[in-house]
Amino acid sequence: MDGWFVSFAVATSLLLAGGGALLLVGYIGTLPAAISFGWRKALPVLLLPVAGPLWFACTQGDDFRTARWQLIGALVLLALATALILGLGPYFAERLVAEMAEAAKMR
Repeated sequence: MDGWFVSFAVATSLLLAGGGALLLVGYIGTLPAAISFGWRKALPVLLLPVAGPLWFACTQGDDFRTARWQLIGALVLLALATALILGLGPYFAERLVAEMAEAAKMR
């Protein structure tokens, strides 16, 4: 392992943790409000955990501006983490396997 792998692991972990936390906070902020508006508004929020709260926050205007930005920020952070993992993950996996194979030859 080298410094680049550690920075990759730290960056993806922080992006996933931040995105997950924002998604959870946005969901918890919109769920009770959606239920108070009636089951017609609450059903998409309950059945579609990512798109439902975002739809609800966007359709309610400025009252849910904070929740809307939390959900959008969560989706951006999770998309960045996914792009990092899918883009650089195979490179680091290949390097680690090569290092393990080289270490096995040295035994």
